[in-house]
Amino acid sequence: MKNLHLFQILILTLFIFSCEKDDDQDNPVAENPGINATINGGSYSNYSFADGIYQVTLGGNGTTLSIDASDTNGDQITLFLNGTGGFNSNTVKVMGDIDSNNFMTYVLIRQHDTQTHYYSSTGSITITDNRAHPTESGKRLISGNINVTANSVSGNNSTTMTGTFLDLEFDN
Repeated sequence: MKNLHLFQILILTLFIFSCEKDDDQDNPVAENPGINATINGGSYSNYSFADGIYQVTLGGNGTTLSIDASDTNGDQITLFLNGTGGFNSNTVKVMGDIDSNNFMTYVLIRQHDTQTHYYSSTGSITITDNRAHPTESGKRLISGNINVTANSVSGNNSTTMTGTFLDLEFDN
């Protein structure tokens, strides 16, 4: 009988120690991570961009970060961030800035219907948060605000994009 109680205690102890506590319960991953922005001007008229899919790529040497997204209509945006100031919270990335490795920060907007491409001319992206993923090791989550003006390749059209990106996951 004593062995049976010891066995139950052993099972209970294994169960307790095998349960892993969430390391960041106060700051979980957002329910709806992604990119949401309003694009207005040129061939856009208060267009609501909401990503259908995104990919975040940290450059091989960690000095660039590229965020590529596409919505369900086929429109695409690229946010390319150079190494100036790093990627910590509250870092402001200014459009057109060229870092010491000759990488330039820019936004590219590609409109599917008209095949128009817009490149950022002014504005900035502010990284509001860059943190370790609370449940997956080797991953990070990045969030920020977008406020840029972009011109078409032809120079005939100008558009603005304002919005946010929230808890975009990438490999560290």
